[in-house]
Amino acid sequence: MSKFQVLYQTTNTILKVNADTNDKFIVRAGAMVSMDDVFDMKLKSGGVKKAIGRMFAGQSTFLQEYTANSQGELLLSPTFLGDIQLFEMDGSRNYRLGQNAFLASYGNIELKTKGAGGKGIFSGEGLFQVEAIGAGTLALCSFGAIHKKTLNPGERYIVDTNHLVLWESSLNYKVEMISNGLTSLVSGEGYICKFEGPGEVWIQTKNPSYLVSPGS
Repeated sequence: MSKFQVLYQTTNTILKVNADTNDKFIVRAGAMVSMDDVFDMKLKSGGVKKAIGRMFAGQSTFLQEYTANSQGELLLSPTFLGDIQLFEMDGSRNYRLGQNAFLASYGNIELKTKGAGGKGIFSGEGLFQVEAIGAGTLALCSFGAIHKKTLNPGERYIVDTNHLVLWESSLNYKVEMISNGLTSLVSGEGYICKFEGPGEVWIQTKNPSYLVSPGS
């Protein structure tokens, strides 16, 4: 049986974790819905620097590590109403995560906080970005459905930064403003990423910023 099962797609999705004895799972803080009484849980910040970096990258400041003492299930809820998608990583590719995208991981996956430079500052993605490296299963969540776009060499594609879920770290991209004014500068609204292939990018169909600023 797979360690992760996605249930009730696509708007009321939850993630079911099927654990065997001694399995360890990294989970976004606050995601637990219910579980069998077989798990030990501890906070996993990775140090103050990493915790602050995740906060500025739009991810959960603290992560939780669940260790199973025997077989059992753990149910996890995404941040928004939307979808959950599983990504099998074999260690050959690294990925950058959009804000609030991380839900859980299993295996030897490390979430590294990296400086985003000017791209992050002006895109609304923050001063830092979270990069997933290693091998295992990565569970990401979205607001709305998740759409995958595969870019051929030299192909260009534009994505509103608020719709980013995941993209290959090797992808070339630049950030541009599509509207002027103080609101865009402060909130990050009105920014786009121009990607250039080859590579893959995953986007969410709804914009989470509208939950904060309805009608904007």
